[in-house]
Amino acid sequence: MEKDRRNKENHRRMLGIKEVSIILGIAPQTIRNKLNAGTFSIPTRKIGKLLKWDSLDIENYLDRLPKINR
Repeated sequence: MEKDRRNKENHRRMLGIKEVSIILGIAPQTIRNKLNAGTFSIPTRKIGKLLKWDSLDIENYLDRLPKINR
């Protein structure tokens, strides 16, 4: 039962390109362009033919962005 719960949590942690684009506010094609150029700074994993991102990596990236109002 614990294994099933961990699998569900891990499944929810991995995001597809559409979800990442919504969170970051950029188009999926922009992400693909940045990946091809080697300028996308969030670690990407390939699962089968799909590109996936860990939601924790996305959160860490967002936390590192500079604040514009202090």
